[in-house]
Amino acid sequence: MSQVLLASKDVAQAYDWCRDITRREAKNFYYAFITLPRRKRKAIYAVYAFCRLCDDAADEDDPLPRKLELLADLRRQLAAAFAGEPVGPVFSALVHSASTYGIDQELYQEIINGVESDLTTSRYRDFQELRAYCYRVASVVGLICIEIFGYTDPRAR
Repeated sequence: MSQVLLASKDVAQAYDWCRDITRREAKNFYYAFITLPRRKRKAIYAVYAFCRLCDDAADEDDPLPRKLELLADLRRQLAAAFAGEPVGPVFSALVHSASTYGIDQELYQEIINGVESDLTTSRYRDFQELRAYCYRVASVVGLICIEIFGYTDPRAR
């Protein structure tokens, strides 16, 4: 089997892994996205699986320093994936879908930043800080999704 076919098979298996995570952990999202065209559906499942990894790192029963360490590790894995060295199925599918839809790594880094701020910040001094938090925990997911869903009006961003 050629490297290209092997790589395609690996990516397909990575997407299957993400689909299974979505089906198991978030049946509502799984069924909500099942009507999307196959390629877009797979990409959304990869995004969900990545977000699940981030949330799981923060939700562990570990002490705060360990949670922050887990998030730092996710940052490193994300950077490695975008550098062409994905580790594991979630990062393989995620970087493939990001490449397919032109999604910048920075948006995924912002998701990690938002999860991290949930662990380290309990109060915001002003609206600008709150706005930055909302951008990280909600808006960036929307920005990722619209790249996958597609749009014609630049105001969508």
